[in-house]
Amino acid sequence: MFEKFKNAANQIAKESARSFIEGRYDLDARARRALDKLDLAYDSDFETIRKRYLHLSKQFHPDSGLGADQDKFIAINDAYNVLKSVHQKRKNDG
Repeated sequence: MFEKFKNAANQIAKESARSFIEGRYDLDARARRALDKLDLAYDSDFETIRKRYLHLSKQFHPDSGLGADQDKFIAINDAYNVLKSVHQKRKNDG
């Protein structure tokens, strides 16, 4: 009985945190996932995002040698493209 209550309370907490983040930072699910892939805070500015992208892309680039990981490099590149499009949309809207 207690376990069901605990699980329900955790679910409610997750949903309220998600709605708070969406409202506060005006982020959709794709942008949140992209920021999580780059291991950045939801309130990061675009310059911070760009610097983190450059650092990670150099680290995981397939031609870099020791840290080469093509799958991670592709995921990082996709995440950056999502965030870049969100930034461009915000810039054009306001």
